[in-house]
Amino acid sequence: MDKKQQIKKALAFDPLQKAEDLTGKSYKEDESTGFLGMMLQIEHSKRMERLMDSTNDTKFSETEEDYLKKVTDFGFKSLLIIPFKNKNKIEERLHIMFHYDYSILLVWDTHTFGDDGSWAKAGKSVPPPSRNGGKFYYNWIPNNGFKNNCTSSGGCVSNGDKNISYSYMFNPDLTPHILPKELRDIQPKLGDGETYEIFNEKRKTWESLVDKYLSDHPTISIWSGNHDCREALKFNINQLAENGTFVKKWKKQPFLWLLHYMDTEKKDYDYNAINKKRIAMLPIDVQGLIKGEI
Repeated sequence: MDKKQQIKKALAFDPLQKAEDLTGKSYKEDESTGFLGMMLQIEHSKRMERLMDSTNDTKFSETEEDYLKKVTDFGFKSLLIIPFKNKNKIEERLHIMFHYDYSILLVWDTHTFGDDGSWAKAGKSVPPPSRNGGKFYYNWIPNNGFKNNCTSSGGCVSNGDKNISYSYMFNPDLTPHILPKELRDIQPKLGDGETYEIFNEKRKTWESLVDKYLSDHPTISIWSGNHDCREALKFNINQLAENGTFVKKWKKQPFLWLLHYMDTEKKDYDYNAINKKRIAMLPIDVQGLIKGEI
């Protein structure tokens, strides 16, 4: 098994599910199953760390400095660094970065431990600031549908067609592809008193006509989504690049979260207003690329 397959398999591994498969019991109801799941998680974390180290990829836990170097070496440019204070009044940073080749927006923040003297008493030094959490956002066109399972959160972009059955089709030039009127007009709808079996037969006949039409009119789908940015960032982005094409100028802006964890500590915080304010702080060219058209 090559390195890519090892990483792909490791990322899909679910320790709790494996524990339940082995014991035949739910970890929620059986303490020993939960303990086994915890042990499997520890071993899985060690395996993932070794894999990430061997490919110089990002890890679940690492310092701000190491993470910043890895993503910068990969092609991300720093657009904005917003300092903020955590609950212990220690300065943290919200990083907003952009990959111009892929039009990927990367947003992440930091976490820093305080020093009350307990680290020295334990014979340890205070850890440096670490990368806390975040996501990267993008628009992407799959080469062969979604068979390679490269995506995470998000959804297909609608072309605006009222025909819900085929409302996610675009032409290769990224303009919406709307089914011709003669096909939309004959799309079957479940009528009063009509059995589902009869309707289903009509629908199958109609879909065969649509499939015949589409065989002569190739279309594409566009995915607007995000990934967790912590572990295997390079691997996840390379998988997307190998199995599709990133959209330079986004068709649809995915749900963005340009907030750090202290923003949410404020009562009645308005994430829309905060997002809008921080987007306005980005370079004009990036604002245009991520605005979205739909």
